Amino acid sequence: MFRIENPAEDKGAYVRGMFASIAPYYDFLNRLLSFGRDRYWRRFAVAETALPSGGKALDVCTGTADVALEIARQFPHAGRVVGVDFCGPMLKLGREKVHMAGLDGKIELQMAPAEALPFKGGTFDATTVAFGIRSVRDLKMGLQEMARVTRQGGRVVVLEFSIPPSTAFRRIYHFYFRRILPLVGGAISGNPEAYTYLPRSVSQFPSPEELRDLMLQAGFHQVGYHLLTGGIVAVHVGVK
Repeated sequence: MFRIENPAEDKGAYVRGMFASIAPYYDFLNRLLSFGRDRYWRRFAVAETALPSGGKALDVCTGTADVALEIARQFPHAGRVVGVDFCGPMLKLGREKVHMAGLDGKIELQMAPAEALPFKGGTFDATTVAFGIRSVRDLKMGLQEMARVTRQGGRVVVLEFSIPPSTAFRRIYHFYFRRILPLVGGAISGNPEAYTYLPRSVSQFPSPEELRDLMLQAGFHQVGYHLLTGGIVAVHVGVK
């Protein structure tokens, strides 16, 4: 099991090692622990990109490429889809999935951190990030980079966990998220720390309103958000 004694000293290395350790179980546990709702959340988020015919899309923190694959499925007439991540084992699994889907010529995966995207400004018609922005070492820089590589008028979509606004539902959610999820995720992956990190990182992440304000500061406008499944997740949409 991967472990850093003081993760605050190097969040990037901590998160990269953690995801590398759970990569073989990542997709299965996503489906299991979300009761299959993660597929719906991604479909909803991808639809919000409104990617035009021939348009290029970037998926940041792509992991095993679920969002990149969903973009190609929903927008078959779009142009190139690029996914970036800083975790090699996750990208390896993503490339295998892309190959199995017969989309090697459509989807390209490469290693890069969210804070230093290796693309010219205005390259993409839409940029997405799903369940990864809260793990970016420098959140503001990550959002600014997403704004930089998106063309004027293009959309940026951020899908991330949130805290349900309903008091009653929030209690149920916290019990599951803090007690049940770490037990199940830890038992299957062999890394309990990784599934303790998840609820901890969500609790420390900005609220939907705060994230909206950060996106506005990063250079987006017309920023709004949708709460899904009782507010378990939030989908933020901004225009460059």
